Amino acid sequence: MNDTLENIMKNSLQGCSQNCRIGQVIKDLAHADPAAVAVVSSKYNPLTYSQLAWQIDHVAYILGKSGLGDSARIAIAVKDTAPAALAIVAVACFSAAVPLDPNLAPAEIALRLKLLDVDAVLVLAGEQTVCGTLAKEQGIAMIEFAQKEHRDLLFSMSAPKIQSKIRLDDVPMDHVAVIFQTSGTSAEPKFVPCTHAGLLAAAKQAASWFGLDKKDRCLSIAPPYYSHGLTFTILAPLLSGGSVAFPSRLTDLNLSEWFEALNPTWYSTSPTIHLAISEKLSASSSGLTHRLRLAGSGGAPLPESVRSCLEQALGIPVLEHYGMTEASQITTNLPPPGPFKPGTVGIPPADTMMIATPDGKGLPSGQRGEIWVRGANVTTGYLNGHRLDQSAFVDGWFRTGDIGSFDEEGFLTLHGRIKELINRGGEKISPFEVEAAIMKHPAVEEAVAFALPHPRLGEDVGLALVLRPGAMLDIAEFRRFMSDSISWNKIPRRIHALESIPKGLGGKALRRKLRERYA
Repeated sequence: MNDTLENIMKNSLQGCSQNCRIGQVIKDLAHADPAAVAVVSSKYNPLTYSQLAWQIDHVAYILGKSGLGDSARIAIAVKDTAPAALAIVAVACFSAAVPLDPNLAPAEIALRLKLLDVDAVLVLAGEQTVCGTLAKEQGIAMIEFAQKEHRDLLFSMSAPKIQSKIRLDDVPMDHVAVIFQTSGTSAEPKFVPCTHAGLLAAAKQAASWFGLDKKDRCLSIAPPYYSHGLTFTILAPLLSGGSVAFPSRLTDLNLSEWFEALNPTWYSTSPTIHLAISEKLSASSSGLTHRLRLAGSGGAPLPESVRSCLEQALGIPVLEHYGMTEASQITTNLPPPGPFKPGTVGIPPADTMMIATPDGKGLPSGQRGEIWVRGANVTTGYLNGHRLDQSAFVDGWFRTGDIGSFDEEGFLTLHGRIKELINRGGEKISPFEVEAAIMKHPAVEEAVAFALPHPRLGEDVGLALVLRPGAMLDIAEFRRFMSDSISWNKIPRRIHALESIPKGLGGKALRRKLRERYA
């Protein structure tokens, strides 16, 4: 009881050996301060650390009693965010939790259940989901949980007798806490095993970057089925002794609920949500009373106009960061007085990144190349992905597929993905560069550049954009505007005005869908 939260974090995370467990860190925090609040929600009663520790033990007991071991894979498909997050965390402390987005199409869920070969599916009692229906069709065991009382997040669980499957995987499954699917746009998902040690290392890094402690509360508005939502906005605050806040609905942009009633000190989300927040703040005549001290942004470039609007309206720094499913958060701009430079994603920790040529040679500052990363937070391979592993993991480095460059101060700038480069007659054009120029136009709210087939050049530049409400665009004037910032060969030849840009749940524009639509 005399241990401080800081000592618990230090003792639990130092070294992050393969024996580190996220459940033990949470229990240590509960032992130090049982009444400390771990989760708050607009729909449910607060959950304390002692209750969270009980929930973890209860889930472990039921799963063990059912016959499942710590190598079992348990899919969780729950619609309500707060119960989904609690179930994912509790399962991850014992077995391998497989968060499934209930908004996926039936064919997508069926494919994931088949490829992952899960042992069981965890569902909320009485809730009808596509995942539950498909699990029954595929003969997968069902585990149900039910909240103990009205407005209570604590739940009881029941499970039939289940025999764990025997698999021949390169990754020891008793070390795996969560299996994510990548949020990219490829036809077949890649599955990323995240170990306890890796998640603890990521949480320790986030706590160090932002100075997280028991006084901090993160507003979790990123879906918990993906890495950004779970590892950064749920696990990082919980493993730092702080708390997580869940709004009643992620789709309702209720700023009074989000920033005042739930009383967070920070949040992190996609540029799309930041844009919606900035527009609502600009349209509101009354100011918010809040205790926010920072906001994070990731998944796509954040327009400078959105960043400056948020900083002015909320009075906090808005910090762009860079991460991916395979490595959690990799680098970020830091709150004052730490290093910060708009338009970059900060300075990465020493010896964790290089800008490389295709054959793995490091490039000097100012030159663009592929971003290679390494560290305790980086996964060591995909599940059932030996072919992918051979190309993605080289001598301890993970090849991200992203293009970046360092400036003379060490700040990293992103220039898009290698696969998204537009190959116009042999010249590689970065969509990010085109979009950055176009977003300076006062009539443009969103812009996405993408490759279009061309009979002679192979590919040419296409553009999808969303205009600001009430704005009009003169195409001739718009082309002249673009020519002031980018060379003639990068100016989009075809421009499509849309009501909205197709995006994944992580906020990334789906360029492949745009190409398919307009090819």
